[in-house]
Amino acid sequence: MSKVSSEPWTVHRDPDFARREAMARHLERVAWLMDRAFGIPGTKIRVGLDAILGLLPVGGDFLTGLVQVGLVLVALRHYQVPKTVAARMAGNVLLDIAVGTIPLLGDLFDVGFKANTRNIRLLEEFRQSQGGPTMSGRPGPSMIEHHRGGMSWKFLIPIGMGLAVVLTLVLIGFVTVARWLFSF
Repeated sequence: MSKVSSEPWTVHRDPDFARREAMARHLERVAWLMDRAFGIPGTKIRVGLDAILGLLPVGGDFLTGLVQVGLVLVALRHYQVPKTVAARMAGNVLLDIAVGTIPLLGDLFDVGFKANTRNIRLLEEFRQSQGGPTMSGRPGPSMIEHHRGGMSWKFLIPIGMGLAVVLTLVLIGFVTVARWLFSF
C-alpha cells in the first residue's frame, strides 16, 4: 500500500485511483443534472431533470427512477459502501419515487428532496470516513486503503431487484390510471 501525501500534485500509486475519481466526478454531474441544473428565474430555487420529467403524467417518475437506481447501483459497485449506507441510499430513491408519483405534491417534493444529491452526500461522507479523497478534489489517502469488507454482489442484486419491482409497480399504476382516465 502506498502512502499518499496531502499535496495535490502527488501521484497516486493506486492504479484504480484515477478511475474512481473519474467515476466520482461523473456521479456528481449526474446528480447535478437530475437535481440542480436549472435555476427558477427570480428565485434561488434550483431544479433538475427529476422535477421536470416528473411533470410527465405517465412515465416521468419511472424514467427518473431508473436514473436514480442506476446512480445508486454504480456508486455501490465502485465504492463498496457498507449495508447501512446502501440502505439509506435505497431509501432515498424509494421515498422519492413513492412520493413523486402523487400528482403536483410529488413534483413539489422532487424540488425540495433531491434524492440524487442526498445519495452523493452519503457517498461523500463514506469516502471521507474511509480517508479517501473527496469528490471536491481534496487529496487524501489512496482509495485502496478504504474499507475492504464493503458491498458484495449478494447485497447489490436484492437491492436492484427491489428497486426494479417498485419501479415496475409505479409504471403499472401509471398505465392503469391512464387507461381509466381515457376510458370515459
